[in-house]
Amino acid sequence: MDTTRPALVLVDDLIPIILESDDHWWPRDFQRLALISPAWVVPVRRRLYAHPSLRSYRACQLLARTFQRNPDLLSYVRTLELRPISDQDRTPDEREMQSLRTILGLKGLRSVTLGGDLAVAAQRFLNTMADTRTVEELHVDGCMLSRGQSTFPAPVIPSLEWDDAMAFRFPNIRTLRLSNVALTVIPAMMAHPSRLTHLILNNVDLEVGFLPDLCHGSWESLRVLTVIGGNGIEMEDGIRSLLEFCPGIETLRYEASDCAGHLSIFDDDMPSCPNLRNLHLSGFDVNPQTLQAIAQTCLNLDNLAVLGRTVRVTLEEWASFISSSALPHLRRLVAPSGTNLPPFTFWSSGEQKGLLEICDAKGVALSSPSFKSNSAEDW
Repeated sequence: MDTTRPALVLVDDLIPIILESDDHWWPRDFQRLALISPAWVVPVRRRLYAHPSLRSYRACQLLARTFQRNPDLLSYVRTLELRPISDQDRTPDEREMQSLRTILGLKGLRSVTLGGDLAVAAQRFLNTMADTRTVEELHVDGCMLSRGQSTFPAPVIPSLEWDDAMAFRFPNIRTLRLSNVALTVIPAMMAHPSRLTHLILNNVDLEVGFLPDLCHGSWESLRVLTVIGGNGIEMEDGIRSLLEFCPGIETLRYEASDCAGHLSIFDDDMPSCPNLRNLHLSGFDVNPQTLQAIAQTCLNLDNLAVLGRTVRVTLEEWASFISSSALPHLRRLVAPSGTNLPPFTFWSSGEQKGLLEICDAKGVALSSPSFKSNSAEDW
């Protein structure tokens, strides 16, 4: 054995680089790494406590106790995800609720997600937060409750009430994501000091209110609107209103929650959207008149995606639409792989070739579940 060979020494400056080289560390990995030497403790703690994700009241209690005993850890927390679910036939006791208040009282949070029992009248818990001015992303997710995984006492419907007071509590929010909740929007009485750029509504039922009041005062800043599912007519009216009140929207993604063939919102009543660059529609009854309405209201589209089994546009009609240069700035088209005649009929490879050639001639990258196009990237 060669004892003259010098031992390898790990430079402490490399520790943060090692930790940042992988985004899939497990908590037990951090525990083991922290035992290597004192030089690992602070970098490991910085990663371990940066993004707490808690799924039980006991986990909330343990984290709150850890923070009380080690206040230096508080400065590491940047995002917070709380999804506790109450046990069968039991409601959270005072100690568990106190642990929630301790955690929600953290300062300097950039992103907050409330789920589980906290998605029931979520405004109650958002109002307990001590420092909300730093929050840039807020997510309320009622998925676990909507699947019947909680025995939390009535009301058991995931919900959020948004009003002027809530908007003023989160003046620097950039992304508002609501999932599987019943939404009540109280009419805005004054402009909100909001910087909202992304609004994502996933399976949201608009119970009461006017969607533009969510971003009253930030109408000019909203850039991305995503709506998936939700109650039909109310949500469609809300989308039209948002497009009318928020002229800066550049991306609209609207997907029906089922394959029932909902009518598209693009018709003669659709407001003009000159700044819209990206449009994704899925699950709607789309016909050639729908494409003409899109061309009239969204003249500056760069990317268009129309998907689903209820699209009634033939291959020849797609070819005519692209050839007409109705969308002169179009650079990317994502089309279905067939036409609902009915029934839905797939296009053959020979039929697809003609459309590909027309798109190539117009400088449009074409892709779909069956098209082969090296120039098309996922959008």
